[in-house]
Amino acid sequence: MNFVTIRRWALKQGADEEALIALVRDETVPAYRAQPGCLSLNLLRVYGSNSYFAITYWESKAAFDRWAGPEGQGWRDTYRPVLERWLELMAFQEEHDADLVIVG
Repeated sequence: MNFVTIRRWALKQGADEEALIALVRDETVPAYRAQPGCLSLNLLRVYGSNSYFAITYWESKAAFDRWAGPEGQGWRDTYRPVLERWLELMAFQEEHDADLVIVG
């Protein structure tokens, strides 16, 4: 069963949405694709707001735990500039984790 992380973020005051989209498309998605066990990363804009859902699909909870834990430190070190740029643009709001039950 796939494991899904859902994080809600808000574009910071003065941050540019085009810069965010370029960052995700050109750097963030390729970085996550390089992580074993990560199946995909999607960014959705919440209609009528400056909020976004970053939804990441993992092959399993164990794959996510490897990435989030000490085993993922090398990945975080390699992609630190990308992660820092994300945090320059976005403010964290909330998070949810889920098991993928049905794919339509």
